Amino acid sequence: MRILRGSNAPAVLATIVPIVRGWAAYYRGVVSKRIFATLDSHMWRLTYKWAKYSHANKPKTWITRRYFGRFNPARADRWVFGDRASGAHLPRFAWTKIVRHQLVPGRASPDDPALAQYWADRRRKAPPPLDRTTLRPIRTQGGRCPLCGDTLLYADREPNCPREWEQWLTGIRKAISRHNLAATPNPDKPDDARIRLVHSACQRRSNTGATRRNGTSEHLHSR
Repeated sequence: MRILRGSNAPAVLATIVPIVRGWAAYYRGVVSKRIFATLDSHMWRLTYKWAKYSHANKPKTWITRRYFGRFNPARADRWVFGDRASGAHLPRFAWTKIVRHQLVPGRASPDDPALAQYWADRRRKAPPPLDRTTLRPIRTQGGRCPLCGDTLLYADREPNCPREWEQWLTGIRKAISRHNLAATPNPDKPDDARIRLVHSACQRRSNTGATRRNGTSEHLHSR
């Protein structure tokens, strides 16, 4: 946060959010509720100090109105740090659901090829720490991309440290895109019923193919 002094709110969020998500995902399997609450208080103090440093001549009320509020509509917390222009915000550690670690029976090893199915089933029982708008379509789609039919989430094993969790979650956001099912959404349907999750690469190939087809059609029509 000291290094980020002088940067804007989007730059702070781009740097800090993956770290918070990585740490919360790694430690969600232990008794961490009280620690998460303490870390949330610590992050609030850090972000508030950053905001005061960035606007030294502004009153406290102006700073809190600009950078803090109820950015997450699913939560009643009105002291979440975020960016008013984009709506992006810093997730709180306490929002991460605690998932108890399941003991591995006997001498089961991830390196044993005979136990590949056991480890695959074990990974499926523990959902990844993603937001509801991402998890719900993944379950609806059976965890597969509707364009290529391949798996949306690639995880041979769970990450072993907060840094690996940070990189894994960041990779998911880059690899998966939300695609509207209809050009004119039905207002009677919820938002998650109007979108589907696809691989970003599949979406790019689909858009490229559609552009080429449209260009060919216009060329033939002009002739």
